[in-house]
Amino acid sequence: MDEFPPKTGWKSRILPGEGASVCMATTWLFFLLLGYFIIRPVREMLGSLVGVADLQRLFLASFLTMLAAVPAYGALVNWLPRRWLVRVVYHSFALCLVGFWLVLKSESQIVQAWAAWVLFVWISFFGVFATTVFWSVLTDLFSSQQAKRLFGLIAAGGTAGAVAGSLFTSQFAKYLSTEGLLLLPVLVIEAGLLCAWELERQTVAFKDADASSDDLQPTEAARPSNSGLWNAITHILRSPYLQLICLFIFFVQFCGTQMYFEQAEIVKAALPDESDRTQLFAYMDLATQVLTLAAQVLLSSFLLRRFGVAVALMILPVIYLFSFSALAFSSSLHVLVVAVVIGRATGYGITVPAREILFTVVRREDKYKSKSFIDTVVLRGSDTVSAQVFGGMDGFGLRTLNLCLLPVAAVWVFVSLWLGRQQECLAASAKRTEDLSDQKPSEDTL
Repeated sequence: MDEFPPKTGWKSRILPGEGASVCMATTWLFFLLLGYFIIRPVREMLGSLVGVADLQRLFLASFLTMLAAVPAYGALVNWLPRRWLVRVVYHSFALCLVGFWLVLKSESQIVQAWAAWVLFVWISFFGVFATTVFWSVLTDLFSSQQAKRLFGLIAAGGTAGAVAGSLFTSQFAKYLSTEGLLLLPVLVIEAGLLCAWELERQTVAFKDADASSDDLQPTEAARPSNSGLWNAITHILRSPYLQLICLFIFFVQFCGTQMYFEQAEIVKAALPDESDRTQLFAYMDLATQVLTLAAQVLLSSFLLRRFGVAVALMILPVIYLFSFSALAFSSSLHVLVVAVVIGRATGYGITVPAREILFTVVRREDKYKSKSFIDTVVLRGSDTVSAQVFGGMDGFGLRTLNLCLLPVAAVWVFVSLWLGRQQECLAASAKRTEDLSDQKPSEDTL
């Protein structure tokens, strides 16, 4: 089932029986990122209103929120089957948005100010956690070889949703209030849940019909193993491979957060009007997602299949090397916009599908618990460390900061190469084990 098809067109990547599952996964991610990118420019605008010290506090608050949420999520993983776990998580997100809509309509300036700070943290949390749960489900449902063929296409559906969300906000940011932008994501989150439910049903039906599938059977897949969050953390401490993933995530977030802080400073100096900033961020998101869609459809699967995970992971740090070099010599708004758009497009279009493939070769428990810890606590912890570094170097100027980041990006290149080769070795080892298992005579032949 997982052998590559002989053709290279996008239709040839989907084997018979996979179409319905791929369609549902793609539509689910479309709705998910549609909702997120409608409100993402609001977060960027709120971040541009405050200084470096306040941004540091906001990033610290985001990290602490993740730290508190992961144990709660781990408990849900223990108690609930996969399909109900997904519904509880996303219904909670929808209820939070309704709550923010009600609070922001308050006439109290103090309540609105605090709500704006909490909203910044919550949007950061939502953007990470919602996609983490989505990809945890997919790495559980699809094998490593399937992921190389299909994750780029599925991610492209999410990018289409991000394009639609960015386009909506860029056109209506001047006409809708902040609280007005919070209601539409409620509807699309709920629509995405319908797709998630159908994805589960289609995948279970397909695996039940295909006895040769190398994925786990539906009865095993329904509920991850019952062990505590601390067990997942100890798995990371004992696994060099998971530790390497953590290091890779650290570099992604460290460099990305540095770019985010530079964006806040440069945009604040160039555009004094808040609505202009919101509109600029929406247009930047729109350009990013258009390029991301092109990368996912035309490049992602091709790079992963032809050159492997290692090369795909190395592309983003190389992009950051060039971006930091350019910003070191010209910290203008135009250079920043180009650097941010290309960096994010590469991250979403190539790095994210490659990064998710990393988890297809780990145990089921790690796909849900260790992965959720890495994608939330490690990710936001890296943001917090990066924010503190930026604050400490704020007096040195952007030119010095960007020059100091060049060796960091260079080390990141080598970490990406090492991690990609480790994944390919583990995938090859798992394939050999599977082949040997298939060759063993069954009891009926003895």
